[in-house]
Amino acid sequence: MHYVKFIAVGFMLFFSVFIYAQKDYKFIPKNQKLLSDKQVKTMQIMITPDILLFNEQGKVLPSSQLELMTNPGYKPLFYANSEGKIKSVIFQKKNNNPAFVEKNPEAQFTKGEKALDFIVTDLNGNKIKLSELKGKVVVLNFWFTKCGPCVQEIPRLNELVNEYKNKDVVFLAITFNKKEIIENFLFDTPFNYTIAANANHVINTYGVQSYPTSIVINKKGEIVLKEIGYRTNIKSVLSKAIKNQLK
Repeated sequence: MHYVKFIAVGFMLFFSVFIYAQKDYKFIPKNQKLLSDKQVKTMQIMITPDILLFNEQGKVLPSSQLELMTNPGYKPLFYANSEGKIKSVIFQKKNNNPAFVEKNPEAQFTKGEKALDFIVTDLNGNKIKLSELKGKVVVLNFWFTKCGPCVQEIPRLNELVNEYKNKDVVFLAITFNKKEIIENFLFDTPFNYTIAANANHVINTYGVQSYPTSIVINKKGEIVLKEIGYRTNIKSVLSKAIKNQLK
């Protein structure tokens, strides 16, 4: 079993009742409605990967910020869809300052750090060795089929692949899922990265515990970017890093 940091967390939440002037958070979809304190107190709240966490400015927070649920300095506001399923959570700070976004230690790397070599096999049986891709920019994406945030960013990643078609860029998706699981997944959800299934050894080599994780490697085989967790602007973030390395 794989330990991942976004794994669904179930717990009961008990809150003191505070009176707040409710703001109109325009980044929340119109089909989602704010749950009252009374509703929340009678529910068992399950935070699953498809639920987005926000600060009051609309910035998507990483899953590590779930700890704010028990922080007395914040009041979580729960928004549910028409079926009553929670889809968004805003962490409202009592003094109205933005929620602090802590830098995930997994995103740290040193300038000039060499990407660790590996060999994987894609879905067509082709062997890929990272060190043999020097001279190209390599974009790695660590994901799996049951990871809600991973699946949510796939359309943006596909756009990225199309943007750099015929350029010296290799897009490689790494997963621990078996080949059969990936092939079934692709029937309904196209993913245009080259996919390496059953690649546990690469995940362990890079110490990946949070999903999704993206890593950009320059033409010299050095890591130039690590992005941990889901973000709505992942395409522009990765594209900027890629363009800088293609100059």
